[in-house]
Amino acid sequence: MKRPIVFIHGFLASGDTYAGQIQRFINTGYCADQLFVFDWNSVSGNGKKTDSLLSAFINNVLSHTGAKKIDLVGHSAGGGLGRGYLIDSISADKVAHYIHLGSRKWFYEFNWFKNNRCLNIYSAGDKVIGTIGGNVEGAVNLDLKDKDHYEVATSEETFEAMYKFLNEGNLPVKGKSKKVTSVQISGKAVLLGDNEPVLNGLVNIYRLNAKTGTRLSLKPDAIFTINEKGHWGAFTATKKTYYEFELTTDEKSQRTISYFFEPFTQSNRYVYLRGFPQGNMIGMMLGSLPAKDDQSAIVVYSANKAMIAGRDSVTVNGIPVSSVTLTPANKTIISSFIFDDGDGKTTGKGLKQFSAAPFIGGVDISLPVNKKSGNTIYFNGRKLVLPSVPSKGRILLAVFN
Repeated sequence: MKRPIVFIHGFLASGDTYAGQIQRFINTGYCADQLFVFDWNSVSGNGKKTDSLLSAFINNVLSHTGAKKIDLVGHSAGGGLGRGYLIDSISADKVAHYIHLGSRKWFYEFNWFKNNRCLNIYSAGDKVIGTIGGNVEGAVNLDLKDKDHYEVATSEETFEAMYKFLNEGNLPVKGKSKKVTSVQISGKAVLLGDNEPVLNGLVNIYRLNAKTGTRLSLKPDAIFTINEKGHWGAFTATKKTYYEFELTTDEKSQRTISYFFEPFTQSNRYVYLRGFPQGNMIGMMLGSLPAKDDQSAIVVYSANKAMIAGRDSVTVNGIPVSSVTLTPANKTIISSFIFDDGDGKTTGKGLKQFSAAPFIGGVDISLPVNKKSGNTIYFNGRKLVLPSVPSKGRILLAVFN
């Protein structure tokens, strides 16, 4: 019987950091109801409150599964939470193994939780953690060398190391996949960074014309009410089909945001849709997004790795949004906001309001509304076409997994 695993995400992230890894665990013998993600407020949360919430979450997992112990995984700032949970010997007794991903190394061990029960994965290519990461004496250490900060959490190499560590050195064996024509999609709608549920919201799902990004019908294929915890779904998606997931809410402070995905190839319970928070640094920055009748506004989001100049080719309507100045390795950009800075001209230069933001960038590209053609985005050869619609109506977000 395999132990439950609890995953903790990092700064500005959510539980979908681990969506790919969870699917890999399922494909190699874990049950979906053994795998849990802990969402927490990484922007303006109270440390003691977060620790208390994590403790309660783990207690609920143990109660729900009937297990005596869990395995615990923390990435980046989530690694700080994970190590913090082990400080208390009573809490630590509920953990069989701890996995530290792309986070600060430590120089001591707890008598009640020895370092040999810890797997520490880091990368020399991680420009976020840099030299504060590295080998931990007595732990099982793995240097991924050229992986960026997010790949330390999301890569297949990381999965294989985690599986082996948690399963007595055994390598993962993938089960036989069943041929299916549809998959089940569900997830959460939360506010970016603080992970509070989107209130009074709906998720409207539309099938799309892959060539233009436009909806095939004015009527949604499905409508889901977001519950008090932010959950929505499940939706039965047809494989090889492009979909738009429109996040709307009655809250006047919230913008309508449409998410565009590559076709789903397998079921996924961790599709997160993010609204814009209010009253913190992220909310103030995102408040600068245009709401115009004659221009579109697009966000390019890389879910599993940073966009890095020289490694990744990313273009919007043929204009580069990944370059030495826009996406240097030391910026670790995963989201790039694309819109006109107000003069109706394309400069291809960085938008100043995003220059100091962690993990977020922006590029000045004019996106005039043209109903006859969409906005074409390429990410390392993969393609998504988004409709050309006014930013006053909705923000468009392209997701590349």
